Amino acid sequence: MQRKDLALRVLSTAAIMSIVTSIAAPAFADIYYIGNGSIDVVTKKDTDGNEYVEVKQGDNTYTDTSDEIVIKDGTSEADTTLTEAKRAEGTRANPAVAPAAGAATQELEATGSADAAGESQPDPDAAFTLSEAEEDSAQTQEGKDITKKDEDTTEPSTDNPTEPPKKDVVYEYAPAADPNPEQQATKLALTTSATPTAKTQEATLDDAPTTPASPVGSADNPTTNVIKVVNNWVGEAAKELKIRLSNVNIKVEKKVNKAAMDVSGDGKTKVELDGQNVLDSYGTDYPASYQAGLRKQGEGTLIITDETDDRGNEITATKSGTSGSLTAKGAGGNGAAGIGGSAAEGTKNITIEGYATVHATGSGNGAGIGGGFAGNAKNIIIRGHSKVKATARDGAAIGGGSAGWGSYYGGSAKGIVICDHATVAARSDTGDGAAIGAAGYNGKDTEAEVTIGTAGATEVQEDVHVTAGSPALPLAVAQKIPRSPFRAIRPS
Repeated sequence: MQRKDLALRVLSTAAIMSIVTSIAAPAFADIYYIGNGSIDVVTKKDTDGNEYVEVKQGDNTYTDTSDEIVIKDGTSEADTTLTEAKRAEGTRANPAVAPAAGAATQELEATGSADAAGESQPDPDAAFTLSEAEEDSAQTQEGKDITKKDEDTTEPSTDNPTEPPKKDVVYEYAPAADPNPEQQATKLALTTSATPTAKTQEATLDDAPTTPASPVGSADNPTTNVIKVVNNWVGEAAKELKIRLSNVNIKVEKKVNKAAMDVSGDGKTKVELDGQNVLDSYGTDYPASYQAGLRKQGEGTLIITDETDDRGNEITATKSGTSGSLTAKGAGGNGAAGIGGSAAEGTKNITIEGYATVHATGSGNGAGIGGGFAGNAKNIIIRGHSKVKATARDGAAIGGGSAGWGSYYGGSAKGIVICDHATVAARSDTGDGAAIGAAGYNGKDTEAEVTIGTAGATEVQEDVHVTAGSPALPLAVAQKIPRSPFRAIRPS
C-alpha cells in the first residue's frame, strides 16, 4: 500500500472523529481574544425560535451556541494572562473557530492529534516514498535535515559544552546508485557527514535576554479595541447572556467616540469578572468626550459580578484582595459616567453583586455609577459581598449626572439600593451632586430615593458599610433608610 494513501486515510479518519467529537460535546464556552480586534456581540433567534449569539471580530463572524462568551486579553492561549488549562474541569472554554475556517482547522487538529500520539505521517504530496527499512532509519533521525549534505549540521552537546562535536547522520539524493532511473528522485542514500569545524559563539547585544511583551489588552499593555453588546433576548423563556471578562484592559483611542464597552438592549446580561479589568473611555478631545467607560442603555438589566474564582470554582467565602475587579472611567469634556450613561444620557437597571470589586469614576458632570451629563439614574443595586468605590467631580458618585450650572436640570436618582454585606465608598468632589443620590445645581429641580439595608434584617443577615462624602450632601435629597445595621460616615 502506498504511503500517501495510508496518510490520507489516517487524516480522513481523524478529521471525521474530530467532527463527531465536536458535535457530541459542545463547548462549555467560547473564547475571543481582544488583541485580535474589536468585538461585537449580538443575540439572535433562528426560525425555530432557538437562541444563539452572533459574534463579529475583524473579518470573522461566529455563530456561538455555547453557555458563555469569554473575552480575554492577548491574541491566543499562548499569550493570555489566565489560561484555561488552570481552570477546573467542566469550566474550561475553547477558542472560537470561524465557520469558514472550521473544516481546515479540524483537519489540522486531527493531524496534530496524530502527531502527538506518535503517529506522525509524511506529507502525502511529497515527491518520494520510503522503504520499510529506510522508514525505520529515518524515524530515528527525527528533526534532522534530509536534503543537505555538506553543510554544518553538528551542534555542541548541551549537557557538556567541552565534549567534542558528534557526527550527524544525514540523507542525500543519490541518483547514480539506483538502477531504475525513473525512481532516482524517490530514493534516499544514507551517508555520514564530515566532522565540521566547531563554531565560535560570540556574545552580542542581540543575544541579550529580552522580557516578553505583556499580552495585548492586559494590565500593562492596553488595547484600543472595544466591545459592543446588544442583547434583546426577552420573554419568560429568554436566556441570560453570560460574558466573562478575563484581564481585559481597554483604553479608547484618542478622538474616537466609542465606549470601551457598550451594553444595550432589553435582555439580561451578566458580566463575570476574572483578574483585573479596565474599561477606560476618558478623553477630552472632540469627539472623544462623551462616552461612558461601561455604557449601559436600554430596558435590560446589566449584572456585574464575581461568582467564581480564576480557576472556575464557586466562591463561598469572603476573599481579600483576590476578587475579580473592574475599573471603569468615563470621558471628560461634558462628562460621562464611569458605569452608566454617556453625556446627556440617563441609565437604569444596573446591579453589582457577588464578590465583585468595582471602581467607577465619572468625569466632568458624569456620575461615577449612574447618569452622564444631566442624566437620571434608576434602579442601581449594590448587594452581596461586593466592594464598590465610586467617585465623581460634579455629578453624584452614585446616582444622577450634574448639569453643572443653574440653567439646566440635574439628574435625579430613584431606586438606589445598597444591601446585604456590600461595602461602598462614594465621593463627589465639587458640591453639585450628592455622594449617593441626585445631582444638579446644588440639588435644584431633582429628586432622589436611596435605600440602605433591608428592613427587619439582623446583624447576622446583613452588614452594610457605606462611606459617603460630598460638599453638598453625603446622601440623597430624599432618603429611605430602614432600620438595619449600616454605617453612613459624614466627612468631617
